[in-house]
Amino acid sequence: MRQSQALINRLTTARIVPGCAYAYIGPATVSSQINGYSALWPIPVPLAPTAQFDLASLTKVVGTLTVFLQAVDQGLLTPDSALVDFLPTMTDHRVTFRHLLTHTSGIAGYIPHRNELPAPALKEELLRLPVTEAFAGWPIYSDTNLLLTGFVLEKLYGAAIHDLITDRVLGPLGLAGATFQPDQAVPTLYDASTKTNFAGVVHDPKSRILGPHSGSAGLFSDLATLIRFSQWYLGQWAPVAAPVTQTRLQTLWHDWAPRHGHRSLGWDLKTTPHGTPVLFHTGFTGTFMALDRQHQQGLIVLTNRIYPNGHNDRFLINRERIVNTWLAECDRT
Repeated sequence: MRQSQALINRLTTARIVPGCAYAYIGPATVSSQINGYSALWPIPVPLAPTAQFDLASLTKVVGTLTVFLQAVDQGLLTPDSALVDFLPTMTDHRVTFRHLLTHTSGIAGYIPHRNELPAPALKEELLRLPVTEAFAGWPIYSDTNLLLTGFVLEKLYGAAIHDLITDRVLGPLGLAGATFQPDQAVPTLYDASTKTNFAGVVHDPKSRILGPHSGSAGLFSDLATLIRFSQWYLGQWAPVAAPVTQTRLQTLWHDWAPRHGHRSLGWDLKTTPHGTPVLFHTGFTGTFMALDRQHQQGLIVLTNRIYPNGHNDRFLINRERIVNTWLAECDRT
């Protein structure tokens, strides 16, 4: 057994998370495992292979980024196009999509009483956020960057970003287990007062308000679907109707940040101990994935780490150990 696999299995045996679905993708094989429970209260419910997890910020790279790359392939914009050309209320002409997608835009993220605003008011506030002195500096991760990217894509294609992701990514790739309207959702929270589980509704407050217009979260998926998506990213299959060319995907395994901040477009950019670039992204709810195209290796881990009460720092420490161990294992393949 891989050392990283033992660490993943410990997530459930040590009760760090109630359940975990994970997969190792290799050049010719895939191994996957389902452990634990989807819910513990009011009664334990075993985790099913078809369970759909709230992907949280993985929505950014699975969905919104893919639509953006398609728009690039179609000549509608480039990574270095100015944001103000598409969203005139964002008045700083320096900000480009490269800045948004590497989280170097420096756009302020604070909105007073954000979670109390209706969708139109929240969007208006997002469109008027100022650019701070952090512009073009070291990456500072913010949902705002992908929300703004989604707003641009909605203007270009004349549809809500969730519909664009469904029609331009999930459909063409045959990702039937990914959806914005799950019917087998894993709960993210438990309300002890009402003895009910919070499931099937995106956990992120901004995305709940914005609904189909949120490019930062909202997608749910089972494990098998993310395996298929990862195999496409790794170039292990290329459907005729693929939304983005393999040539375009290959460009992601590079540092796109203006000052070399170890960020690709959309993705964090890690390296193995021997320097091989690896795409990496996490979701607040307890999801993460890593893709090493050079070694043809992928790791997908899906959990509901915030169940039942929204807090779980133990998971974050263990996630770092898992990822670092897996990166070292990639060099040995």
